[in-house]
Amino acid sequence: MVLVAPSAKGLRRLLDTCTCFAASHDIVFNTCKSQVLVAPGRNMPTVKPCFRLCNSAMDFTDQYKYLGHIFAHDLRDDADISRQTRLLYARANMLLRKFSAAHTTTKIMLFNAFCSPVYGCQLWFNFIKEPFRRIHVAFNNALRLLLKMPTWCSASQLFVQHGAITFLAAVRKQQFSLLRSLCSCNNDITQAFVSCDRFWRSPILAKWRNDLYV
Repeated sequence: MVLVAPSAKGLRRLLDTCTCFAASHDIVFNTCKSQVLVAPGRNMPTVKPCFRLCNSAMDFTDQYKYLGHIFAHDLRDDADISRQTRLLYARANMLLRKFSAAHTTTKIMLFNAFCSPVYGCQLWFNFIKEPFRRIHVAFNNALRLLLKMPTWCSASQLFVQHGAITFLAAVRKQQFSLLRSLCSCNNDITQAFVSCDRFWRSPILAKWRNDLYV
């Protein structure tokens, strides 16, 4: 469960609601695993405010992994990109170890199934170029590794020759899929969010437009 609030006062009200709900429904929140992540703002206080859940003070953290995605206090995606880069190499090595003798067609099918869906890449918009370049290289190297091709071999030629999806195409595919899901969702909260002018002027939507339509 995630609580999101624009201010310390708002977050305290949400935590108080959770505390009352836990008391009335005999629920115990694990306060040891509950942490507070504060995004930077123009009026940040010099001393961090205290937040309590079920009368237990909550610790602060600079980053937190939720549903497989790493959220950082500075709202940058570099840590999550680096994590996905390591996982990409791990999946490629697993495929090579278990299916090194498989037919090339089978390897391409496995690559598209296990390596192409880079989890959470559609959410990346605030990062420096180097981590993104490294995961792009890792994606190309994963295909080379699986096909047992040297590193100097052209990755673009391999993708075209074997009909495998490229890294940038995989990112655009997931971006479009998420955007389409948001626009077609019947949930009232999601519809209110999508119809908001702030969403259409958001940095992440600007990046989606640049990647998909420019």
